[in-house]
Amino acid sequence: MCKKLVYSFVFVLALSVVGGVWAGVSKPDPSDGAVIEDTWANLAWQAGSNAASFDVYFGDDYASVKAGTGDTFRGTQTAVYFVVGFPGFPYPEGLVPGTTYYWRIDEHQNDGTVHKGALWSFLIAPKTARDPSPADAAEFVDPNSAVLSWTPGFGAKLHTIYFGDDYDTVNNATGGIPQGTALYDPGQLDVGKVYFWRVDEFDAVETHKGDIWSFTTPGAVGNPQPANGGMDIEMNRDLAWKPADSAASHQLYFGTDRAAVLNADAGSPEYVGSVALGDESYDPGLLDPGTVYSWRVDEVDGQGNVTRGPLWNFTTGDFLLVEGFESYSDDDTAGQAIWQHWIDGFGVAENGAQVGYLLPPYAEQKVVRSGVQSMPLQYENVDGIKYSEAELTLADLHDWTVKDVNTLTISFWGKMTNAAEPMYVTLNGRSPIYRENPNASQIPVWSVWDIDLQLFADQGVDLTNVNKIGIGFGDKSGAGSGGSGTVFFDDIRLGVAAHPVTIRSLPFEEDFEGVELGESLEESAGTPGVWTDTPPEGWSIDESGIPGIGDPTTDGMSDWAGWAFTDKEWWTSVAGDQRRSEFTLGQGTVAVADPDEWDDRDRIADPIADDPYDTWLSTPPIDISGAQPGSVKLTFDSSWRPEYDGNYHQTANITAFFNDRDPVEILLWESDAASPNFKDDNSTNETITVDVNNPAGATSVILTFGLYDAGNDWWWAIDNLKVTSTP
Repeated sequence: MCKKLVYSFVFVLALSVVGGVWAGVSKPDPSDGAVIEDTWANLAWQAGSNAASFDVYFGDDYASVKAGTGDTFRGTQTAVYFVVGFPGFPYPEGLVPGTTYYWRIDEHQNDGTVHKGALWSFLIAPKTARDPSPADAAEFVDPNSAVLSWTPGFGAKLHTIYFGDDYDTVNNATGGIPQGTALYDPGQLDVGKVYFWRVDEFDAVETHKGDIWSFTTPGAVGNPQPANGGMDIEMNRDLAWKPADSAASHQLYFGTDRAAVLNADAGSPEYVGSVALGDESYDPGLLDPGTVYSWRVDEVDGQGNVTRGPLWNFTTGDFLLVEGFESYSDDDTAGQAIWQHWIDGFGVAENGAQVGYLLPPYAEQKVVRSGVQSMPLQYENVDGIKYSEAELTLADLHDWTVKDVNTLTISFWGKMTNAAEPMYVTLNGRSPIYRENPNASQIPVWSVWDIDLQLFADQGVDLTNVNKIGIGFGDKSGAGSGGSGTVFFDDIRLGVAAHPVTIRSLPFEEDFEGVELGESLEESAGTPGVWTDTPPEGWSIDESGIPGIGDPTTDGMSDWAGWAFTDKEWWTSVAGDQRRSEFTLGQGTVAVADPDEWDDRDRIADPIADDPYDTWLSTPPIDISGAQPGSVKLTFDSSWRPEYDGNYHQTANITAFFNDRDPVEILLWESDAASPNFKDDNSTNETITVDVNNPAGATSVILTFGLYDAGNDWWWAIDNLKVTSTP
């Protein structure tokens, strides 16, 4: 099982020691990203507690409004509203349909402090039709029940639809019969077809020609890689697609001009050439960063008839992909297993590394940063072995100076149960570059390690001819304390700068009610809508410390083998209550670690003091870059019932990882009455506030909730988490 957990945090823009005081504007109206069907707007906002006046910035150029340059400064005022698009105000002739406008409000406080506002935007709805359904370039549309719909253009009264399987006919069509509804039923369609459609909108004054949209039915060319609309695609990405069922070959078009690719023919510069059946791929060479590329694949059947394909688009990032771990399979006979390429310590006495699992699937398919798999690297620096290393011989991308790249970025995920061994990287077999944080192997979320390529060059590595990369743990010089563990790796990149850590911006909040609950595994097997171990993206659960985990015959009551989400009333009922119902602060869905119910399954042998119940859950990196040092606080509702005896020592803690530093314990509860950290069993319904104690310079924090050293004890349940801070 791979469990994740998501909580939610509310960021208070400012929280004074007396409470209730904040600075900076909030609550924009229209809301950020809104679509307005009018040509004027009344901008409004909520002022901070000590606001004196406001600087207003407004315009249709993002960069100018962000910088406050040009004519975007509209003046200083005390009112909390501002009119645009009306005579006597900015844009007196009205706002322009189809245009996005940006605005920013800087707040002056009574003490003279200025708080720069966030950049907000809204769109004046275009006169043309938008938001097609099926979406543009949609695949596998059911030919028996396709119904087309769209959002009408601003002010549209009538709609004229043109539909067919020939692009030129649909594009050039005129004189259609208008209709009043934004729905169209094309009737029975054929399989293996690309269909095109267009909606012209009439607003009682003029007709606005619509864009050409397309979709395919099963059997047509499809499955573009990169996916249509893909963002942050590597600059060394090959194109690939699934051939049409009736294709004998394909014709490929590619370029940066969307309209040119859409309308290109075999005589156009965007024409790449003919691609034989069975060879559905294309290497466009190194692409430019931050660029939108368009491409089109036309089907050619056995009689030479050409069927135009849909238009696909993607946008590049500013990096090259060294290794994404997606090319490996379980076919070791064909040499496609991950351990046949990343060469580990098998048969090498001094190397304790093992890549992949002993049985298929060889690659990790649950703890994944992107794509569908990652590489598990097990290190065993014990019994005299000082290091564990795996090395890949690069098939291509040997020149690590192209496109101005200067940073090697490695994404990794550790476990808190791992031994703290130093992690290192080698190029071309040269001396290791070690990571400064020796506890990286214990960080239980996706983290990144950015390495300046100049460090390798200083070792004498020829960056224009890199042929091998190695990843290892331990000390190759022969020193070190030794230890073992498993770390997962994904997305090894070359970038023009350090790779940004994905940080979820505040404010946000979560009471777990958006988590979709599924069937109980064993507690009341098959009961729907009561339990899940699949939380929203971003958080994680480490259940590697659960005895027997991964084997349903030995892992206890599987519902409770680590943190999980559950319906509180169902959990209370199936567990026989035992004071669980006292958690009245928790409502609906709550997060639970329950070793008591886990141990009720007879498969676990008692006592388990030598192999206790240990589980941790971790947040994604949380942005605290705007917080004053020492001001971050964590608040949550908690239900804690402990037990302590000769075998069981139920313990809970919360740790904080600041900017990928060593973890700092910010809360510790023990069940031993003799401990100064004893937390008694009169704690089944509390609201807990913890000082996170963010140090100066910390810009992000990961919070980890641990329940460990437990056996047939009781539980810890939490709900309604918040973070507050003074900026």
